[in-house]
Amino acid sequence: MNRLPAWLAWGLVVLVGAVGAAGGAETPRHLTLREALRQAAQANPTLKIARLEELIADEEAVRARAGFLPQVKGSLGHTLYDNPVKVRIRGTEAFGPGSFPMTNRNFWSSQVVAEQTVFDFFATPSRYQAAVLGKTISRLDSAQVRDNLFLAVCQGYFRVLRAEKMVLVAEQEGKQLREHLKNARHLYEVGLTTYNDVLQAEVALADAEQRLISARSDLTTAQAQLNKLLGLPLETALRLAEESELTVPPGDLPQAAHRALNQRPELKAAETRIRQGEKAVTQARAGFYPRIYLQGGHAWQQNDSWVHDHQWFGMLGLQWSLFSGFDTRAQVRQARERLEQLRLKRQDLSEQVKLEVQTAYLEVRDTAERLRVTQKAVSQGEENLRLNEERYREQVGTATDVIDAQTLLTKARVNFYTARYDHQMAKATLLWAVGAINELLSDPKP
Repeated sequence: MNRLPAWLAWGLVVLVGAVGAAGGAETPRHLTLREALRQAAQANPTLKIARLEELIADEEAVRARAGFLPQVKGSLGHTLYDNPVKVRIRGTEAFGPGSFPMTNRNFWSSQVVAEQTVFDFFATPSRYQAAVLGKTISRLDSAQVRDNLFLAVCQGYFRVLRAEKMVLVAEQEGKQLREHLKNARHLYEVGLTTYNDVLQAEVALADAEQRLISARSDLTTAQAQLNKLLGLPLETALRLAEESELTVPPGDLPQAAHRALNQRPELKAAETRIRQGEKAVTQARAGFYPRIYLQGGHAWQQNDSWVHDHQWFGMLGLQWSLFSGFDTRAQVRQARERLEQLRLKRQDLSEQVKLEVQTAYLEVRDTAERLRVTQKAVSQGEENLRLNEERYREQVGTATDVIDAQTLLTKARVNFYTARYDHQMAKATLLWAVGAINELLSDPKP
């Protein structure tokens, strides 16, 4: 059997390995912030659970509406007695046995009954209205879950971008320190410096490489956390677009607070819960009064002693619980106390919303000022490093000055990128605080 030449065999191995690596490499998923929000709205499991709660509330309203409709029940049975049911007529013993059968010993029977509540002192309407309000509450709760999710996605999105910049800063620091180590070795080889400069540069480079390892690990963690929010596999590779500055609502702090009080879904839900609590009080109070109902139906019993096996019947009835061991009174008190509890929660929630708006508003202002200061510090740090490198090459500066300048530049870059994405996250938080973060999902204005 002919054998392939060694060079050809190695070429095939390399080619197969390259094709396998290319096929196994995962193509990063490109996302903008709007696409990330859309992905989260479609696939996030927490939001899916909230939407199922809406469907459950819809069915609860259907159940409550059943109180307005007649209830129809049917039964079918077979009865077997050891002796047929008889009736005794006193005074007729002289003419016969004195007893007559009323039923067969073995017979079938059936009954169909329809019952309709005529008036129950607003218990049924109150129950239905509370269920309809429950549908509204479930949708507002879903809106709150959606807004909280969108805020988390925005924060996760900008954390990933910040982590990418931290990797870039660490790579730049390592590149500049390697260049400084090269200069230090050259100057040591020509006898212009001591070996201490080389050791100092090597230690600084090793420290920078450790920071690069940590930065890459932080980036992997941030991407996994964002993937969790988006409903994607944790290991999905992401490539996020650099988002432009988010637009916050115009106006001052009082205007922002007023908008939040009108738009936040949890405040709307709290208002609706108060109305639902009022219906619960009415429903509980109806227990003191009777229920008026109509009932009609058909009964059949297999009976040789009856003239008519089939009977149609109708009835106007009144059902009244005259004494329930003070249970009804306790239910009314409970409903009223829950209603007062809901009102207090609504008041406390309003104050909490105003505090969140104020905190987010001030954070936007503070991060904007930090961004302005740190942006200027980066250019100053770059110039400082350039001057110290020139001084070191000309032997009028020390290696320590170069490393200190590099450390200052790295810190300035870290501060700048931190301030930059903190500012974006602060804007997203302000949008969430005023109830407008869902507007990020809408199409951009022309």
